[in-house]
Amino acid sequence: MTATGPGPSDAAVIDLGDGWADDPVPQPGRPAARRGPAVLAALVVCGVLLATAVIGDAPRPQPRLTELARWSALQVLMLSTAGTDTLLVHTPGEVTAYDAADGRRRWRMPGSTSWIHDAGDLVLMGFDQPESTSSVPQFTDAVAVDRLTGQVRWRTQAYLEQLGDVLLSYAGDARHPVVAVHDPATFALRWRVAVARSFVVDRWGSALWELTTDGRLVEHDLGTGTVRRSARVPVPAGTRVAVLASRDAVGIVGYRFDGNGFEERTGATWYARDGLAVVSADNRWPWETDCGAGTSCAYPYDESPKYLIDTATGAPIRPLDGPQHVGSAAGLLLFEGDGGEPGSTLRARLEPVGGRPRTDVAGWRILSTTGQVARLLGHEDQDPFATHLGELTGEGLRPLGRVPYGLVQCASVPRAAICTTTGGEVVIWRTGQERP
Repeated sequence: MTATGPGPSDAAVIDLGDGWADDPVPQPGRPAARRGPAVLAALVVCGVLLATAVIGDAPRPQPRLTELARWSALQVLMLSTAGTDTLLVHTPGEVTAYDAADGRRRWRMPGSTSWIHDAGDLVLMGFDQPESTSSVPQFTDAVAVDRLTGQVRWRTQAYLEQLGDVLLSYAGDARHPVVAVHDPATFALRWRVAVARSFVVDRWGSALWELTTDGRLVEHDLGTGTVRRSARVPVPAGTRVAVLASRDAVGIVGYRFDGNGFEERTGATWYARDGLAVVSADNRWPWETDCGAGTSCAYPYDESPKYLIDTATGAPIRPLDGPQHVGSAAGLLLFEGDGGEPGSTLRARLEPVGGRPRTDVAGWRILSTTGQVARLLGHEDQDPFATHLGELTGEGLRPLGRVPYGLVQCASVPRAAICTTTGGEVVIWRTGQERP
């Protein structure tokens, strides 16, 4: 039986595989002739051997979707997840958490979220503030809640960024924020970042680099604020400087405005993390993001090529084309036109090893992403209408089942998925279950 709202319900199985009603009806055969004991014994032995061979060669049963809950929700802004067991539904008025194992509602909190971070046992959320008449840009109200119970652990007014086992807060005037490092569980202050000409968080070295007003480059331990080293370095000319961090180097870039009022770079110098010797600017990517299958999409600070790189080693694999890049466990995805957002239609994927194009995803739409990694795809049949749901894995596209309605957006955790439908409903399924 299908649940009509969030809460307890019987499980309804949706499993309409291709040709589900096309199996031929078995016809009665002629009665067998009478046989003696020896013949019957031989037939039994042959039957056992034949059954063993058939069972051994039989294909694995196909996966299916088991519906756990369904309810009407006409204004869903976003679906997200926390941990491996929590599904979140964001509407203009509240955010609600559901248990991925059974579809039951866990907790809800009023307000419209502008950002969310998964922080282990905590869910960190920023809530939009009412319209303000202040001319100074303000940060959102941030709340940390227990992932399982929804109990509020702490509140603040700031933008929060988690890096490893610490939490950075940006508070006060959004144009010139006060930056501090906290303990994520309690929000206890660890240290404050001093007012500097520029600074950058170095996630590869668990550090924070600042360029002081007197031209010194200072490295702090990110967790404690302790100064690891300090050195005076040449600073590029210009009206503004920025400190950048890559895997093994720290860069200082200068900017100034040209005669037409456009900002341009005046120069950049990169220093090796070990020893701060000047190094080449080649393959310096301050921004790397997970693109699935052990790869990252790497972006330069200038007009240099963007690259797909090996996440473990940082070695370039191949240049990235186009403005949008979405990866997956099955490899980098290629779109029809300038796609890249949920709803975009695919034309192929590139195998993680070798980059060979595969078209098993052609015509499928992206239904869910985590960062720049796609998880779930959908494909529609028109007669009769149905949506096939599939999961991108290391082996390629894995079918999960099909449902007799349209899907808009989804989110997933291992063995569970949540989607909104074109009919204004939210549905939670258990996924990956095999036929009994």
